[in-house]
Amino acid sequence: MRIAFGTSELSPHAQVGGLGDVSRWLPARLAAGGDDVAVFVPHYDVLDPRDEPVRPVPGLEAVPVGPFGEVSVATLGEPAAGRPTVYLVGSPIWFERGAVYDSAPDGHLRFGALTAAIPAVCRRLGWVPDVWHANDWHTSLVAFYAAAAGEPWAGVPSVLTLHNLAFQGVFPTGDVGRMGLSAVADRLDPADLLDGWVNSLRNGIAAATMVTTVSPTYAREITTPAGGMALDAALRAKGDRLVGILNGIGDDWDPASDPHIPERYGPGTIERKAASTTALRAALGLLERPGVPIAGIVSRLTGQKGFDLLRATLPPLLGTARVQLAVIGTGDPAYEALFADLARRFPGEAAYVADFSPPIAHLIEAGSDLFLMPSQFEPSGLNQMYSMRYGTVPIVRRTGGLADSVLPWDPATGIGTGFVFEEFDDGAFAAALGEALAVHGDRVAWRRLQMNGMTEDFSWDRRAGEYRAVYRRAVEAGAGP
Repeated sequence: MRIAFGTSELSPHAQVGGLGDVSRWLPARLAAGGDDVAVFVPHYDVLDPRDEPVRPVPGLEAVPVGPFGEVSVATLGEPAAGRPTVYLVGSPIWFERGAVYDSAPDGHLRFGALTAAIPAVCRRLGWVPDVWHANDWHTSLVAFYAAAAGEPWAGVPSVLTLHNLAFQGVFPTGDVGRMGLSAVADRLDPADLLDGWVNSLRNGIAAATMVTTVSPTYAREITTPAGGMALDAALRAKGDRLVGILNGIGDDWDPASDPHIPERYGPGTIERKAASTTALRAALGLLERPGVPIAGIVSRLTGQKGFDLLRATLPPLLGTARVQLAVIGTGDPAYEALFADLARRFPGEAAYVADFSPPIAHLIEAGSDLFLMPSQFEPSGLNQMYSMRYGTVPIVRRTGGLADSVLPWDPATGIGTGFVFEEFDDGAFAAALGEALAVHGDRVAWRRLQMNGMTEDFSWDRRAGEYRAVYRRAVEAGAGP
C-alpha cells in the first residue's frame, strides 16, 4: 500500500514523547513489509539528522501552501527499498522556533502549514497515496486539506491515530481563512463555528474514515465522559471505526544489544543484569544494599503519571531501607521538587536526575528491579514494556495501555508480568508495592516473573499487521467518515 504518514515528531531526530517512537518504528516496519511509506515531519531548526544525509528534493524548493506561504522539501536518510521516505517540510516562519513545540499562540498555524503541505507535496510529486495517516491534532485536519487539493487526492481515505486526547488544537473561527480552510469551511463542525472556536481534533475525528488509538482499553475509556475529555460523543459516533492498537517497542530498547549498559543480557543470561544494578548504584550514589530492590522511574513528570501516590508511600520504605529509588525526568516543578526532596531526605537511598540522559535512562531500566508507573490515565505507555524486556518488573494502575500490556502476577499459577492495582489512591498503590516487595524475596517466583515479562512479544512487526488491517478497512470504505 501507499501510505502518507504525517507527524509532528520523529525519533531520534525531533522527539518530545511517545509519538516520536511510533513515527519511527511503525513506518519502518510497514516499509520493511513492502509498503510504500512517505513520512512528513517539520524540518525544525532543532532537528538532529544523526548522521543521516539531508538532501533538497529537486523541484520542491518552494512549494506554495495556500496562506502559509512556501515550504521547502528535503529528504532525510538514504532512499532504499524497505525503508520509508522521510520528507522534511521546511519553513523558517513556522518551524525555526528553537523547539519542537513552543508556547506561542499560533501552534494551529504552524501545524496547519505542515498538514496542508502533505497533499500539496504529494500533488507536486504526482504520488497518490492509498491512505492518509494523521497523528494527533497536529495533522488531524489532513482530510480537509486533501479535499481542498481536489481529485484524486480528495478521494483518498484517512486514518487518524490518537496518542493523547489532552491536546486538541483549538483555534478561533476567525482563523479559518488563515488556516486555508475557507473552501471547505462547510465541512467543519457547525457547533464549533457557532461557538467561536474550532477544535482540530474533534473535526479530524469526524472527518476521518477510521480512527485508531494506542491501546484497546484506552479506545474504550475515551468513549466515556470520564475519559473522553469532551470528545466522547464524537468518538462514540465512530462506532466500530474506532480501533485500539497497542503500541509496540523498537530495537533501541533491548538488553541484548543496549550500548548503554555494562553487560548485555537476555532471558538466558539474566544473571548479567546484576552488573547494571551495580553500575546504577555507582552512577547515582545509591548505597550498596544486597537484597534491597531498586524502584526506577523514567518519565515526563506530570500529574497524569500518578506520582502523587508516592508522597506518603515511599518515605517509610526508604527510611527503613526496604527499597531504593532511582528517578530521571523533568516536567512539572511540583514533581521535580518531590523527587529532589526525597533524594535530599534519604541520601544513598533515593536519587533524582533532573534531566533526560539516554545512558542514565537505559541504566535505570536495566539496573532497577521494579518500575513504578501508577498513572491516572495512560493511552499506551512504553516504559512498562521496556521494563519487562529488561527483566524489570512494572507496578502499574489498571488503565489504558498499562491494562493491556501488564498481566497481574498470580502466585498460584506462576502467570503474570507485573503488579496491577485498580483504584487511584495511596492504599491501592501501597498494597501493590508491598506485594511486589514480598515476591521479590522469593527468588524462584521473582525469576519466573522476570522471564514472563522478558519473553512477551511487543514487537512492531505484530502491530504493523494490525495497522494494515485498518488501512484495508479505510480503503474499502473510501474517503469520508
